[in-house]
Amino acid sequence: MPVTTGCSNDAVRTLSLDAAGIDPDALAPLAFDGTPPALILGFISPEQDFAGIAQALRCALEAGTRLVLVSTAGELCSGMPGGLYHPGADRRAGIVLQSFSTALFADVSIHSVPLHSEDIRSGHPCLGYEQRLKAIQRELEAIDPPFPLDCHDTVALLFIDGLAASESCLMEAVYATGRFPVLFVGGSAGGSLDYRHTWLFDGSRVLENQAVIVFVRMAPDKRYGVFKTQNFRKTPISFTILDCDPIRRTVTSVIDPDSLEVSGFIDALCRRLDCHAIDLERLLASHTFAVELDGRLFVRSVAEIDPATRTVSFFCDINSGDELFLVEATDFVEQTRRDFAAFLSGKPEPVGGILNDCILRRINNGPQLSRMDMFETVPVAGFSTFGEILGISINQTLSAIFFFDDGHEDWNGGKGFRDDYVSNFPVHYAHFQNYFSQARNNRLRMLNRLRQSLLRNLIGRTDTAGALYGRFEQIGSYTAEIAEGDPDPLDSTVKDLLTAVMQATEEREAVAEVLSLREAELRLVEERRRAVESRMDLEAQLRQAQKLEALGCLAGGLAHEINNMLQPIIGLTELVMEDVPADGMAQRNLARVLEAAERARRITRQVLTFSRSDHGQAAPLPLASALRNAVEMVDVAVPRSVRIVWRIKEDCILVRADETAMAQVLINLIRNAADAMEETGGEVEVGLDTVHLDEATEGAWLHPAGRYAALSVRDSGCGMDAATVARMFDPFFTTKSVGLGTGLGLPVVHGIVGGWDGHITVDSAVGQGTTIRILLPVLPAQADGCVPDLPGRGM
Repeated sequence: MPVTTGCSNDAVRTLSLDAAGIDPDALAPLAFDGTPPALILGFISPEQDFAGIAQALRCALEAGTRLVLVSTAGELCSGMPGGLYHPGADRRAGIVLQSFSTALFADVSIHSVPLHSEDIRSGHPCLGYEQRLKAIQRELEAIDPPFPLDCHDTVALLFIDGLAASESCLMEAVYATGRFPVLFVGGSAGGSLDYRHTWLFDGSRVLENQAVIVFVRMAPDKRYGVFKTQNFRKTPISFTILDCDPIRRTVTSVIDPDSLEVSGFIDALCRRLDCHAIDLERLLASHTFAVELDGRLFVRSVAEIDPATRTVSFFCDINSGDELFLVEATDFVEQTRRDFAAFLSGKPEPVGGILNDCILRRINNGPQLSRMDMFETVPVAGFSTFGEILGISINQTLSAIFFFDDGHEDWNGGKGFRDDYVSNFPVHYAHFQNYFSQARNNRLRMLNRLRQSLLRNLIGRTDTAGALYGRFEQIGSYTAEIAEGDPDPLDSTVKDLLTAVMQATEEREAVAEVLSLREAELRLVEERRRAVESRMDLEAQLRQAQKLEALGCLAGGLAHEINNMLQPIIGLTELVMEDVPADGMAQRNLARVLEAAERARRITRQVLTFSRSDHGQAAPLPLASALRNAVEMVDVAVPRSVRIVWRIKEDCILVRADETAMAQVLINLIRNAADAMEETGGEVEVGLDTVHLDEATEGAWLHPAGRYAALSVRDSGCGMDAATVARMFDPFFTTKSVGLGTGLGLPVVHGIVGGWDGHITVDSAVGQGTTIRILLPVLPAQADGCVPDLPGRGM
């Protein structure tokens, strides 16, 4: 049969069917006495045509029916032959639908949230964690649910692109907004184990790199309860992470906190488990890892062990300083049965539920899946996820929402419905909200243990405070000295030469008989004038280069010294913060000290970037493609009042540069252009073309003849006067208010472009905007030709 019905009642109904069986008659069992449901959730096997099924379901359902679909790594549905896990295990054409009546859900509101994770998915992360966090937070702040959010009657069902690797970033952004005081429960969309695609459908669009939030408010006589179970217990074996990539979620090395011995993570695993690297995956089938916070385990499952690169990849967030405990599996079915029985104690029979279960639980417990019969009498459905959400991101955990009638029946001793998790949700919310800072503090405590020997050495340097102040005095006086140096002789030279030309012209008119001689003299004077101007221009460029080089050397040395001073300041402050009350004035004051020190450290990093001569690994780079890859980062960096127009006239341009540094250059230039139009708004035009220069090109710097890429950023802002243009690449020079700029953005750009044998020109006038133009030598075209246009970039 093409259609098979699961369980149903007047509140929740489940339906399993084949893709070929989608039509209005087949979907009729999802309605409630002819009334359309308040919400339909669908879980679709990754082998299916997700977009085609979404369109077919949309057409077969009544207009206005709220529909949310999620791709799975296996569907879950009660009341099916073969048990709860049957659809995803054996029926690859399976679709599971779950409908909820208006008698259960009084209100439903669906919202999609871009995760700004395209760079992660491409394998070339560009945005830092804080940038991504702020971008997602702005997306969330635009959400305005049409009904008040109350944790006692409202829950947020959350489904995330399972390959976006942004679960924790999204949840931290949720709590940073402070606007959604309800439980977020759900999971990351699953897919086939080649990890190429996962999909979501919000009722109108098929989505990737996004999350879908469904706020549901219970009807007055309905309640919900929260069920969670995981079958692991902690072992005495643990590892402290030293070298890792938090964005790619990979660990390379670990460190012994006592001996400070560093070793590869795979080597350390082999020693502790007494095995070879090829045996690790087999041994870890019954084990995994977890971090511990406040006595609770948060599972961190292994995604891949790669002996070739000596790295271990995880499905969940990991960071340097984390202590990973090896945990071993307990009985999968019996643990779930015991936890579910404890959950139902004192509650009536549930009317339905939504299950979010990790794919690893399905894979690692295959022989036991048929024994999972404790949900068979309840209309439940759900999916095997690539990661679960229960307030925060977790792994290898079954997290579920069950729904109950809160009628007048005399159950629970007449006390009415109670779920401890929901009743104490404000406490859980506070734990979730503080989880991210607690996790950081936990890592900092671990890292502080590792660097205590360094701190002991630094503590004895009591003379450093005075020296640090003296260094700042020196750099301030040196900057002022550069600003107030001797005037450039170019102006007076040009004036003198023009006067000589005028005098020669008067003499030529007065003495006609020696016209030919005077003309020769004038030509000689003109050639000398041009030679002098060229020499002066080159000398000015040389002085500027020497000035920047000297500043770079000085800034680099000072930045290293300042970093040495900041380490004990930050380290000791963190140690003291552990010894004072968490909610006291001293804790808050120390936090301000730590915040100021961290800001100083960020500035020193910028100084070091300016002072370095190597800006990334320069290699042949398709410039047009690199600009397109930076579009989304640029969009995040500018306010909505500023419109960016891209005019890329040349696609086949290859230059020697680094894509990450190029993105940094572009963002710095566009952000400065946007700042110039902050109050009035306007347009920033980014152009890419080519020009041909020869040795005699007027106004050019010393360059070999040939073809050059011309990258220009033009704004319609307030513009700059000549004095500002002359100093705009000086380090620490800024026209912004105190606290709004460090004056290092443009010097960094200058240093990067110079490192690529490029040149920057500036054309600006007060009230007429600014155009900054970067010229880079073009490399010979590659054999494979041009870089193809990327879809969806709007260029």
